[in-house]
Formats: sequence, structure tokens, C-alpha cells
Amino acid sequence: MDLRAKHGLVLLDQLNRMREAEQLTDVVLVAEGISFPCHRSVLAAFSPYFRVMFTCGLRESANRQVVLRDMPAQSLALLLEYMYSSKLPLTTDNVQGISVAAFLLQMDDVFGRCQVYMTDKMDASNCVGIYYYARDLGAEDLADQAQRYLRQHFTEVCLSDEVLDLEAHQLGALLTSDDLNVTREETILDMVMRWVKYRSVGPGLEEENRVQHLPELLTKVRLPLVSVSYLKETLKRNTALLADAECLQMMEDAMESAGMHPDAPPRRLKLRYGMETTDLLLCIGNDTGGIRSRYGSYLDRSFCYAPNTGRTFYITSPRYGDALGYVCAGVVTEGNEIIVAGELGARRMARQKERNIEIFKYNQEAQGSWKHMTSAEYRDSYGLGSLGDNLYLIGGQMKLKNQYLITNSVDRWSLQGGPWRSAAPLPMPLAYHSVVRMKNCLYVLGGRTPQTYRTDEEPDRMSNRLLEYDPETNKWNELCPMKYSKYRCSAVALNGEIYVIGGIGCEGVDRGQSRRCLDAVEIYNPDGDFWRDGPPLPWPLLSLRSNASNAGVVDGKLYVCGYYKGADRHDIITKDILQLDPFENEWTVMVKQAIMHDSYDVCLVANLNPRGLMPPPADLVDE
Repeated sequence: MDLRAKHGLVLLDQLNRMREAEQLTDVVLVAEGISFPCHRSVLAAFSPYFRVMFTCGLRESANRQVVLRDMPAQSLALLLEYMYSSKLPLTTDNVQGISVAAFLLQMDDVFGRCQVYMTDKMDASNCVGIYYYARDLGAEDLADQAQRYLRQHFTEVCLSDEVLDLEAHQLGALLTSDDLNVTREETILDMVMRWVKYRSVGPGLEEENRVQHLPELLTKVRLPLVSVSYLKETLKRNTALLADAECLQMMEDAMESAGMHPDAPPRRLKLRYGMETTDLLLCIGNDTGGIRSRYGSYLDRSFCYAPNTGRTFYITSPRYGDALGYVCAGVVTEGNEIIVAGELGARRMARQKERNIEIFKYNQEAQGSWKHMTSAEYRDSYGLGSLGDNLYLIGGQMKLKNQYLITNSVDRWSLQGGPWRSAAPLPMPLAYHSVVRMKNCLYVLGGRTPQTYRTDEEPDRMSNRLLEYDPETNKWNELCPMKYSKYRCSAVALNGEIYVIGGIGCEGVDRGQSRRCLDAVEIYNPDGDFWRDGPPLPWPLLSLRSNASNAGVVDGKLYVCGYYKGADRHDIITKDILQLDPFENEWTVMVKQAIMHDSYDVCLVANLNPRGLMPPPADLVDE
């Protein structure tokens, strides 16, 4: 502690002792009949309210006693303790009282600390109260944060008791919002009926008042979005709906509109925020070419596609702002966290002493930015997987004595933080391999491994081996090998099986025989430990230059998003999106010439809301 800080603390401590002993105190504050002897200079130093009171000739400047009306004694005592000792013991019980007192006394630093405390402690059980409290007090930032939390967690808020204490007009205002994060309108209908029934055992007048608001509140529920069976069940369970002719008519109209002929024009009702959330194919880590618009080349955005609606969006690229020079691998965790691994951009790399693998996570709440999570010892051509709260860096090429050698090293890192730790190594060195998560295990297949058959000019061979990692035992098991040895293929899990698509390879074990670009699809069944042939691709194709997957699964169908056709050198991917329906067992071209960049690094599937993404501008065209 420096001398100046120590000097200030000594001064405060002595003043506090004098206050407690009522020495040299020159004013007495009175709140709720309780007296607090103080020093005017201390009050004026911490509160502009008191400074004006004591220096501008007001009556209180000459009075020994100052009565503070509408000021809780407990809150005033805590604020005085803060002035004299810097201690402010905030709790969920006292924070609102202290913040109101600080607001009245214009103590902005205390008011700010109270807002931060309420934000940190915010949850579904108190966000409604915090919102109305902050709004009435004029704390706009806190009100905005509470409102965002309330909308984002509205499903949990509906189950809390706090929302039942709202006035009818407050509840109605909430229900008009399009931004409520609910996946089903049934949630809104249930909450309205709970609100009406609340306190039904109380005085008759109270119950009558709540029921009389039902018609107005029911107009805020988007009833045509509720299933007919649920509407019928709600009518059976709630006599208040049957007893009110207006409510009954609204329910019957909703059921009638739901039963309209399929060819009839649909009623246009805007979906709420949570109803728009969908699985998206994310083509992460784009280069700079391929899109032309008067708004720019979209080099800071990556292409997204929603198979359910056929719409195109753009997500912030992890390459934006030189965060990453390129993305080597990516994964979406079981908790829907989008994580990528790669190498820093050239400018940031120049400021670092050593090369590392940098891990970034997509932050939806921070306007779609990418947040750095951790760094790992450098390697390339590795695989990235996730199980539970753990990330796994698997295989690749690591530097040893000034040369890069293929490794069997596996490192594990907890998403909760901490150091990287070693996991069981692969049974063999591997690079350029594919990693798939299925049934709480990781599967590693294909890739390149050092060859042991002959000493010739080619140092490694392709692999057809399939390896399974069990995190419970921390062991790798070797399973039935693929028909083809291959790399630059894509692998995904679909309906409890693993689909391996395309790539460069040769039949059987690679002993140097001729290789070709494959149109083959191999499907692995883990229950029987066998492979079978899937429907061949429309043409031979390769995955991305990063060797990461260019395929993903949405709603039980497999999609390939852009690819390199054939084994020739290509600078630009074929910008088509292929779909495989496993029940139809055939490939179709879903999108021809999608508006994406000339290449990208990895295809992932995540559940996102399109409202947080950028739509293509009207003038966006393919180069």
C-alpha cells in the first residue's frame, strides 16, 4: 500500500472513531426517528445533495438537526458506514433500499455498485421486480439489462411467483413483445391462466378483478399458434374461459383457423423470438473473395444457411479483426457453444514470442463477437472434439528438433478453465483425420500416419482405421476398419451411425497403390461394429483445404456445404449445398451457387436465432 492510500485510510478511521464517540460532530441526521451524529464535511465530501444543503444558505445549513423524510434508517446507517469506512455490505435484502437512498443523496458510485450487484444476482425469480424497480427509479441501464434477461429467460420467469404479482396492464405489456424467448405459445397461455387463478382463495372481489382482465389478456396470446388439442384441453380445465362469451369466442376462432383447409391463405402472425431459433449450417472462417456488394466484400462475415426455411444469413467471422489468421478445426459442444481453434493473424502473431493454437468461443450475447478462451502448444493438422465440459486436441503434427512429425498426443482442457492435461494417446500417430462425437464417445477415423511398409520418397500413408475413445476409462479401442483408406473426407453422426463422405483414398490398406477422389459414402453401425455402403455422391468430392468437415446434420438430414469437385487443384469451392435424406437414400442439390465466399475453413451446426445474424443485403450477388 502506498503512503497516500495509507494516509487516507488513517484519516477515515480517525473520523469514524470521532463519529462513534460523537466528538466534533456538527450535525445530526434523523431518519425514522433514529439520530445519526455526523460531520458536515464528510457528508458534503461524499454526497452532492449534502454539499448543496450545507453550502448554499439553506435552512438546514444552520440547523443542528436535519430530518430526512422517506429515508429508511437502516439504509442511511449503511451509507454512513460506507462514507466513514469504505465498507458497503450489500445483500439481496438491503440492496434496493440502499440504492434508493444513494439515488436520493446523489451518491453515484454507491448507486452504480448497487446496479452491478443486482445485475450479478439477477435470475428468473427476481428479474421482473428489478426491471420495474429500475424503470421507476430511472436507472435505464439496469432496466435494459433486466428487460433483456426477462425476455431471454421468459420460460423460467413464467414459472416464478414474482410474475403473478404484476398488475394486469404490466402483464399485458410484457405479452405484446415479439422478443420473448419461448418456443411454444402454449407457455404464454398457461401463464395467463395461472395469473388469473392466483389468489383465487382470497376475497371474492380480488378474484373477480383478476377474471375481468382475462378477455384483454387473452388478446395478447397468439392463439392460432397454439395447437388445437391444447386449446381444447385448456377450455376443459378453466371454467373462467367457458363463462366469458368473449373468451370462448376467441378460443373457438383460434381452433377454427387451425382447422382451415391446407390451401387456404394462412393467417399472418409474427413468431416470438424463441420460435425462430433453429439449427443452422455455419460455414466458419471465410476468405476475402466471392461476394460483391456495395456494402463491402463481407470479409468480416461467414455464410450461414437455415435448411428449414431455405434462408441465408451471415455470422461474424473469427477471422475478423485479425483474431485468427485461419481456422483449423471447430466443434459445437453439447451445450451449443461454438468453439474454433486456429492460428493468430499475421499482425497479432508478430507481437508474440511463440506460436500457439488459439481457442475462441462465439459470444452470442456480446453482439456476435468471438471471445478468446485459452492457448495450447502449437501443432497443425489436428482434430478437435468435445465431450461434456472438455475439449480434446487430437493428433496432428508437432515440432520436434526443427521438423514437424505426426504425433499421437491427445490433450484435454476443461471449459471451466485450468491447464491443459494429457489424455490417453492415440494407438498410432495421426494427422488430417476426422473426429466425430456420438453416444458420449469420440470417434477418430481416416487421416495420414507414418508409413512402415517401405522406405521411399513418401513419408506417410493414409489410414482406414476407426478408433473409439471412452472418457470413462480414458482408453482408445480399435474398431472395424473402413473399406477405403482416406483423408480430406467429412464425417458426421446421423441416426446413431457415422457417415463418412468423399475424400482422397484407395481401397483397403494403403501400401502405395493408386489413389483417387472418391464419391463413396461409408456408414458405420456401432451396435454391430460393421460398415455398409451408403448412396454414392453425385460426383467425387473433397472436403475443405483445412481438412475440416464441410458437412453437417439438421433435422435428420445430412448436408454438404460447398466442396472441391474432383482431385484437381481448385482455388474456389463449388458453392452448392447437397442434401441426403437417409430414408429416401439419395442425394439432391438443395442450393445451386449459394452466396458464400470462395472458400472457408470448417462447417458446423449450431442452434441460433437468426435475429442475431446479418441477412444478405438486397444487392448481394455472387462474383
